[in-house]
Amino acid sequence: MTALPFNFRWLILAILVMATLMAARQTHAQDRVTAADVANAVRNSPNASPWLRANADAVGSLAMFESGGRLGIYNGSCCYGVLQLNTQNIKDYADVKPAVFQTWSLQQQVDAWSKLTTQMLATKPPASLIALGKFDGRTVDGNLILSCVQLGVGNCQTMIKSGKCTGFADSNGTTICAMADKVAGGGASSGTPTGPIAGGGTSYNPSWTPSSCVPDGGGGCMSMNAAIGAGFQAGSGISMAKLRSFNQMLLVVVTLLVVGSAMIGVWQRYARGVIETADLMLYMKRGLIIVCMVFVVMSLF
Repeated sequence: MTALPFNFRWLILAILVMATLMAARQTHAQDRVTAADVANAVRNSPNASPWLRANADAVGSLAMFESGGRLGIYNGSCCYGVLQLNTQNIKDYADVKPAVFQTWSLQQQVDAWSKLTTQMLATKPPASLIALGKFDGRTVDGNLILSCVQLGVGNCQTMIKSGKCTGFADSNGTTICAMADKVAGGGASSGTPTGPIAGGGTSYNPSWTPSSCVPDGGGGCMSMNAAIGAGFQAGSGISMAKLRSFNQMLLVVVTLLVVGSAMIGVWQRYARGVIETADLMLYMKRGLIIVCMVFVVMSLF
């Protein structure tokens, strides 16, 4: 059997290295941090308002509820990272693709989330809620305010108008009050200081209304991305995330089959002396380029 040329062996090694890098990226999705790690990142964030820093422990518990502390997690519908930023917020506050955001460090993710949350804390719904002192028989504390912002200030306003915790629930049935209870159950004290929430240089805008907001069936407010995803799943019976994963896997399989078959054919022609080594290397490089392009494109989405 004819031995593989040195340059061809190098190409195979390059493919293996690329596959290893792709696997490493997937492994990052399982990297975990603790609630204390998240709290420290909030305290160290230049984008966090004084109120967020004072409630850093509650943010840590919120992260455990949202992601279990996994940095590269994707929830299958809209949101990424340890504090579950959606696609639009990642674009607006991190200025990267979601796939890149998933590889970010804890501090980088927290900085982007803090920038968003500090701005949202200066809007009308959180300010209205904290001014009430009590809501639906419970004390308004830092856990409730954080949950108000995390589930969307538009949805929070819907809850406030209803006068009860059940005034809004997300697609999983989670209410803002239930999220606050989960955060408190994660170790954040129910007496977490609320304090003035409009600090940190952001301006309070009483006329603010949520952007990219679509009313849901219960009178609440959902993001445009969530509305599209929910509509697609209702019509097709499958989520967009599952369909995307299937399409990506199918693309990988087809690409590897086609390129692999072509490379085997080229190698057989070389072994029979039909083509020269230079031609072999040219065809193999072209095959490698095609495989690389497919992996690069997939990593962007």
